Amino acid sequence: MKLLSKTIKYQLVFFALFSFVAIAILYFSIQYMVYDDVDKKLAYESERINFHILNTEEIPPSNYIIRVSPVSDTFPLLKNFTDTLIYEVYDDELIPYRDLDFTTPISRQKRYQITLRNILLDSDDLIVGLFFTISIIFILMIAGLFFVNQIISKRLWLAFFDTLAKIRRYKLEDRKAINLEASGIDEFNTLNEVIFAFTHQIEKDYIHLKEFNENVTHEMQTPLAVISNKMEQLMESPNLTEREINLVKAAYRECNKLSKMEKALSFMSKIENLEFRQMTRVNIRNIIENILDSFDEILNFKEIELKTTFHTEFYRELDPILVNVLFTNLVKNAVQHNKQGGFINIILDEQKFEIENSGEILHTNPEELFERFQKADKKSQSMGLGLAIAQKISRLYGFQLSYQYHEGKHKFSILF
Repeated sequence: MKLLSKTIKYQLVFFALFSFVAIAILYFSIQYMVYDDVDKKLAYESERINFHILNTEEIPPSNYIIRVSPVSDTFPLLKNFTDTLIYEVYDDELIPYRDLDFTTPISRQKRYQITLRNILLDSDDLIVGLFFTISIIFILMIAGLFFVNQIISKRLWLAFFDTLAKIRRYKLEDRKAINLEASGIDEFNTLNEVIFAFTHQIEKDYIHLKEFNENVTHEMQTPLAVISNKMEQLMESPNLTEREINLVKAAYRECNKLSKMEKALSFMSKIENLEFRQMTRVNIRNIIENILDSFDEILNFKEIELKTTFHTEFYRELDPILVNVLFTNLVKNAVQHNKQGGFINIILDEQKFEIENSGEILHTNPEELFERFQKADKKSQSMGLGLAIAQKISRLYGFQLSYQYHEGKHKFSILF
């Protein structure tokens, strides 16, 4: 969920709860004020009646009196407010009233219990009217604040979204400094400063690493080539014993192995540094067929039965060097770890590529096959980098490279 959407969600929840509580408080506050006004009116009328009785010893006329009952002198003083509903025939409904029961002071050895009544119909209508009117105003005010807040939030976050868009477009291999515009918000300016410093340091590290790899490649290849050449000359010498020739051959093989390892690691480093950017519309079927043609002799030598199922020709925008290395490594792995008289089955369609081959039981953890220097057979002369390179290329293009083993069959799959 986006940050702005999440903010809106929390704001809506807060405003909904706040509105519910505020409207409830508003309703009861208006009700209290209306009832307080009616109670004061009845209380004032009761005081007027008591005052008139004390001075004239008579009960004055009043529109609020509904009942007068003589009580004894020992009857306790009362002043009780109550609500009551009375059915009115002409309206065919229950009408709310507010009653006040009180006792008068003693006059001529007499005391009365008087009930005053005032209708609440207009008061209830007033409560409802005020409640809905103020509620509508309150809701409109909250809605207005909410939408204004959204507009303001979007304007305030424009600088952040601009920074985010530039970070997404940023490519290290372009070697272009990221240009982040200043805003009027201190936090966003601080973020831009941190991002600029961070990307600048990454660019420096990238350049240094690339230069180091290039220097190592250049400086190692020359002495390795010289050593290899000297070893070849030494093996042709007639003065060496058989033991010395075997030692020279072993050193020559290790020298060649070291040279190949250096090239493979340098190649992996270039993949990680995104130096292969020559995107071309390539025919994957043609590439695989060309690779299989190059393995024709060794397939015949090992008497491996090759079966291919190509459902269709399709094209992808890929670097031709990387895609060639990817499928070459997988085919080479299937041939190298196959057995004499074995088989290789290849299936290709627009969704996947599968290569299945016979071979010995895997003696290593399948999850470690795609790591550097991992070999299915520890006795193999392979460097254990072919599948690691294939995995790097697959991840670069968003492919899913996986391995399965079942009943003597090894299968590598690529989901495009």
